[in-house]
Amino acid sequence: MKLLSSLLTIVLLSLLSIQTSAQSTKDKTIDFLPKEGDFGASIIVEGLIENIRLTSNTNDYGQNILFAKYYLKDDLVLRGGFGLTVNTVNRESADSSGVFLVEVDSSRSNYNVNISAGIEKHLNASKRLDPFLFAQMDLTFIGKTKTDSERRIISSAGTNKTTREIIADGGIAFGLQVGGGFNYFLSQRFSVGSELALRLQYVKLGGTVSDNTTASIGNVNTTSSFVSREDITKTTTINVQPNVLINVSYFF
Repeated sequence: MKLLSSLLTIVLLSLLSIQTSAQSTKDKTIDFLPKEGDFGASIIVEGLIENIRLTSNTNDYGQNILFAKYYLKDDLVLRGGFGLTVNTVNRESADSSGVFLVEVDSSRSNYNVNISAGIEKHLNASKRLDPFLFAQMDLTFIGKTKTDSERRIISSAGTNKTTREIIADGGIAFGLQVGGGFNYFLSQRFSVGSELALRLQYVKLGGTVSDNTTASIGNVNTTSSFVSREDITKTTTINVQPNVLINVSYFF
């Protein structure tokens, strides 16, 4: 029995040794790193182990973007992204007070459009580990914010209605990132990696804010008012990217 156990152990160790040797030989013949002309896309992994979620890359202004890379040369990569965010919120409410019924409808909408472009210089890479330096510019166009509301007071005598429209100018956000990172290729096309960057961000938000209000009492009397003012905020921020981003990439 002891002899049989010893023989079995020797066989298993031999098989493991052969498999390890075969894997090592295979790794030597496979070129894991992307080459000139290759194209790839990446997503971000966020959250703790029990709450992991996938999201798209973000720019300095915090907007999600589609993000891709193209290898101009084996060690020179063009990176870029595009994002479109449209926000619309509608709310309806009704409340009765004695003989009156008060209804309020409101809505708020705005949008952002983002374009990102950058370059990566890849350094001395090993078989699977691919370190790089990068610089990236982000440009975000912030659309106007429109807020509408209509308030109706309904009774047996009729309906009193007040409508209000507020339109606020948007702005522009400019960001510049300079940093470094790495990719580690788990397979020939698939990699995980991380980036850390120093960021400069300039945001100019606002401009003209117009406020138009119309009030009507039944169908008898209508009044209106229009107010226009200027409200502009300019912000410049320099900081280190607050979190080390873990990205997952696949190359074609």
